[in-house]
Amino acid sequence: MKLLLTALLVCMCSVAAQDYDGPHEVVWDPAGEEVVRDPAVEEDWYTNRRGSRQTTEPRPVRQMLGVNRWQIINIVDSEVHEEGVKYRFDDDVIERVREDVIPELCYLTSDNITFGNSFLLDKNCLEEFESVSPQCLGFKCDLAHYFLEHGAQIFTDFFNATDYKEGMEIIRREVSTAFEKLYVCTCGREFFKATFKCAPFYYANALSFAIPSNYNLANFGRIARSVDAKSAGRFFDRLLAGVCEETSSGICLNSILSSLEELVEMGVNTVEDFDDYDNGDRKHQKKQEKRCDAMFGPYRAWVKDGRDPTDFSLGEEQFWEVMLNMTAKTTNALYCEKKCKKDRGVLYPCCLRRMLEDQKLFDNVEKVIESVYKLIPIFDIQYNSFYGIDTMSINLEEIEEIASWTVPANLRDAFMRTLHAAKYCEGKIVQCSN
Repeated sequence: MKLLLTALLVCMCSVAAQDYDGPHEVVWDPAGEEVVRDPAVEEDWYTNRRGSRQTTEPRPVRQMLGVNRWQIINIVDSEVHEEGVKYRFDDDVIERVREDVIPELCYLTSDNITFGNSFLLDKNCLEEFESVSPQCLGFKCDLAHYFLEHGAQIFTDFFNATDYKEGMEIIRREVSTAFEKLYVCTCGREFFKATFKCAPFYYANALSFAIPSNYNLANFGRIARSVDAKSAGRFFDRLLAGVCEETSSGICLNSILSSLEELVEMGVNTVEDFDDYDNGDRKHQKKQEKRCDAMFGPYRAWVKDGRDPTDFSLGEEQFWEVMLNMTAKTTNALYCEKKCKKDRGVLYPCCLRRMLEDQKLFDNVEKVIESVYKLIPIFDIQYNSFYGIDTMSINLEEIEEIASWTVPANLRDAFMRTLHAAKYCEGKIVQCSN
């Protein structure tokens, strides 16, 4: 028996080593997979990886988002501990954050800032950040440290998830933990208020790096001050207030993320059973469309509409009208199927319902959209003197039309029917869940 086991072990080692000429070792790469690695060909490990590792089943989250394991390896390193493999950013990322980001976010003030010691922040934003409550002054510093200490582990765990449900569980757990540890519901709200307040006048050194050399920096200032940052800030603050509302599960954010987990599971069920649905006769398809644990009903509503939502020749407003009407029909089929209404409470937390009924929240969204739409002339007009227009590709009548544009009522209605479909169900209403 021992001889048989020995022979089997030798055979397995021979198969594992058949592509290698040098010494071997079994290690864990930062993508969370056991790898047979040849230290003698370290360069080949990074430049010609095919054949230098054991093959494994692809990770579904990576497949969906188009991220391969080597992109993870480029920024993450692994460390083996007694409790298992842990991940951290590679030395280059750690050095950059510790030497550049943390000193600026933690120690730079409006009094000691100079042109040479700042990159991400400018004096105006620093003054706004210093106006928050005393207990919240360290929020941006805590944010940088949290990213450095936990970012790599969260990043790798998510992309290494064995299925979509596990990926959503990781998101829910980590986002909820970050909200709690960083006091996002208190200090985070103050920080983001300050951010939106200084945004129209932001002019840090980072702009010279972020904006292409052929783009006029003056245009950035015109754009930043033309977008309705005040309404954007109000929207974000009301949004944070909504997700931070206390509920039986902690805060509303937890309830929303749990609903998203349920949606993901329904999506997975739909994908897994789609061939069976697609190959069945209409009687079988109708039966599948009544299922409450899948999305064949919403899929049918989308396909049955028959219009092409990608037809940009329709014109901007008609394009959005077609798109939003189709999405409204789809979400209506999700929430309003008679057989499933009693099960849809898990997708409709009461705190989310209150957020969706907050008209001021969406009034601010509307104002931001209108301000963005009115930016069009900025990209088309060039001035050659105090009052003279050099070139432009649109005429003055079009400029006046753009300046007076508002979001059409029918588009807002279709948008709300998409987002808050449970409110518009006919017959018995969908009961929210606490």
